[in-house]
Amino acid sequence: MKARKLAGLVCAGGVGRSFVARMPVLLERIGPVKATSLRVSRRIANGLKAGTGVGDWAPLAACPQIWIAVPESSLDEISAELAGAVPVEGKTVVLCEAMRDSFWPSPLRTAGAHVAALNTIPETGESVFVADGHRDAMADLRKLLAQEGRTLIELRPAAKSLFLCGLHLSADLLLPMIAGAVESLRAAGFSRDEAARLVEAIGTKALRSYAKAGPKAWKRASAERLHRAIAADLDAIRATDPRLAALCTAGYHSATSFFAGETAVRSRSARETFKVARGGR
Repeated sequence: MKARKLAGLVCAGGVGRSFVARMPVLLERIGPVKATSLRVSRRIANGLKAGTGVGDWAPLAACPQIWIAVPESSLDEISAELAGAVPVEGKTVVLCEAMRDSFWPSPLRTAGAHVAALNTIPETGESVFVADGHRDAMADLRKLLAQEGRTLIELRPAAKSLFLCGLHLSADLLLPMIAGAVESLRAAGFSRDEAARLVEAIGTKALRSYAKAGPKAWKRASAERLHRAIAADLDAIRATDPRLAALCTAGYHSATSFFAGETAVRSRSARETFKVARGGR
């Protein structure tokens, strides 16, 4: 028996690249599809093979659940238009791949909607999602994702920024360290492939060590050995590539500062830690 149409979709032209386009259980439930115009709405519905393109907000009034998949820059405007055109009190509204959490000052929340923010976790093949929001909206998402055969991790209230911080640290902010490690080895004589394989192996070991031991993986004795090794070679590294010397120094200070109270070296100030005599090793 075909699923009853329960959900409305508010979207933009790029929705075909969204996880929404690859959720068959959800697509079976889509009714009205609202975009910038009737023509675009119909084109999107045809592309998704789901729902019916509509030219105004009125058809969404009959939907107890509304999914919003629009660019972040349009979210404020779309939310205000939806809240002003449709009674949303008690409706579940799902924000797809929004960078903000569900607790941002939204016209939808003010109007009584049960808002949830749903994001995929990178590198999981859209098999694992995170979400935060109203308990009723979260219950709806848990049921749907279970039917889709996907995993949902529920974020703590107002903790979306910590989830995004974890992504930034594990990707963008880790990349300079990876690049520095690879380029150091290349400068020492490794090929790019040899350097990349070694950095991957060492990095994987470090990740496994932290996964097993947590903060205890960072040991005081290891930190002291690291300090001595970097301090002894810092002038030579700086003479070869000042960027690498700065990266090592900044990385050491960041590590010891982050693990302060666990096993960080506290005996030297930041200024003293890498004060190396010219010509001395």
